[in-house]
Amino acid sequence: MPGVGSGRCKLLLSAAAGLLFLAGCGPKSGIFDGGALSAAKRVAVMPAAGAPGADGVDAGRMEAGLLLTSLANLNRFQVEGPGRLRKAATSQPGQKLPWSAALQADLARELGIDLLVVAEVTDYRFTKEWKSASWYFGSSTWTETTYWVALNVRFVKPDDGKLVYCGSGAGSSKEGYGPATAVATEAAMEELREFLARQKR
Repeated sequence: MPGVGSGRCKLLLSAAAGLLFLAGCGPKSGIFDGGALSAAKRVAVMPAAGAPGADGVDAGRMEAGLLLTSLANLNRFQVEGPGRLRKAATSQPGQKLPWSAALQADLARELGIDLLVVAEVTDYRFTKEWKSASWYFGSSTWTETTYWVALNVRFVKPDDGKLVYCGSGAGSSKEGYGPATAVATEAAMEELREFLARQKR
């Protein structure tokens, strides 16, 4: 039923937007609660917020997928996508529950989720540059396109929305938005990877 799935998706998107507002990030990034990060075993990736503009409409969906992969590659957390949260957010098919901090905490406890992960794509655009070359027998001109992406990744506590980790990353590629987003995601996760590596020593 398209209406039911759409409603559940909107519910989770609203929750993700609320988490972004509560957690904040600003210009600072880094580890804000190392204890909570070290203790976490299961994390859930929320729908990511897309970027402004026509090109950025689907940027959040791409980023959420890349974030799931990046987290899985850490071999540190059990990683959940938004599917189980979406299902648990409705008591019966077609019945929507109003999202609240209490519901968020209840769902996290029910599913054994220690931290919620939410991303926000802040820049998503391309630029074109004219190139030219001359030879003895003639010349040619062409355009070269560069794709630019910037984003923030936040880990927050599900019970109170407090910020545990915030990483910012930017990337560019001449091959498209996908590679640029992948570079930005890995950059946003860099400090987290370094932190987890130190925990193993």
